[in-house]
Amino acid sequence: MVACRLAVVDKTCRVESPSGSGMQRGPAKGHNRSELEVADVPSMADLSIMVFPWGVERPSMDETIEIVKLAEDLGFYSATLPTHMTMSPDWLFRTFPNDDVLDALVMAPILAAATSTIRIGFNAILPPLLPPYQWAKYLSTLDVVSGGRLIVGAAMGWWEEDFTSVGVDRRKRGRLFDEQLEAITRLWTEERVTFQGEHYQLDDIPLEPKPVQKPYPPIWIGGGVKSIERAARYGECILAFWPDEVQSRDLWIPGLAEAGREHGTDPKLAAFTFAYVADSQADLDSYGDKLQTAVAFDDPTIDPKRVTISGSPEACAERIRALHDAGVWHFVVEFQFHGLETVGFAMGQMEKFAEEVGPLL
Repeated sequence: MVACRLAVVDKTCRVESPSGSGMQRGPAKGHNRSELEVADVPSMADLSIMVFPWGVERPSMDETIEIVKLAEDLGFYSATLPTHMTMSPDWLFRTFPNDDVLDALVMAPILAAATSTIRIGFNAILPPLLPPYQWAKYLSTLDVVSGGRLIVGAAMGWWEEDFTSVGVDRRKRGRLFDEQLEAITRLWTEERVTFQGEHYQLDDIPLEPKPVQKPYPPIWIGGGVKSIERAARYGECILAFWPDEVQSRDLWIPGLAEAGREHGTDPKLAAFTFAYVADSQADLDSYGDKLQTAVAFDDPTIDPKRVTISGSPEACAERIRALHDAGVWHFVVEFQFHGLETVGFAMGQMEKFAEEVGPLL
């Protein structure tokens, strides 16, 4: 039996800051930033999807809308987009026959307008690539026009081309990231902000409109163990690349608990991984090479069966329950394998997952 589940509660509810005023320096402390509650068993509401503005086929606005509307109909919690400036020449991208990358900042409001209940998010924005006021204004506006459905995934970024394309020194991304998060969250929660950082300065600047969600939209910090403290300081959770049960239980959960005590928060663990519902063992084996390519971005020796949600419907459900038991709070799953597969393939897998795995959770 699974120890806990996350159930969606009233999507109109908003969590106010402890003081009720929303006026405080730095990120809000000690509040619940989520509309997800702890319950008994996992469900489709515990899973989000990732959609892509690139791929083996040229990305299409219509197809992207179609897959997100399907995710909404199937009961997935959110649909998230990566925000990259250019196509990396590394990892699986070297196999793509095109270099098209649609701008996720353009696509997100289009997806919000095309849907009504599913949350729309980023996985993730790269704050060092734009000034903090521009991020704060854009994201606040998106939260308003979406009716409070925004999730702000944020990460430091990893491929060099994103930084060189906008003239930012990648080596400074950690310091830039920290200043950005402080400036952005203060702009969302204070009437006027004066901020004197090493890289960014604000002089008695207001920002309106404020986000619909209070004190601000959920922030999901993408990264490794070094980002745990950031997740506790600013975020609702850390979004980790395919943690297994041992890593979740022995590394991530204790680290998040310790950092949460230091900051008076309760950061959670979210797992980013790939999902493939197979018809048979032979089907799964035949798909092994693509699974291996997808998970080998930082470790070519990693076993995809150990870190993905793949196999028969029963095996997929068992894997989700095991990770949930180990402390994983939410799952962001990829059915398109970071663009290795088509949107049509991903939609077929999503339907199969909802029909055959969902009832087993």
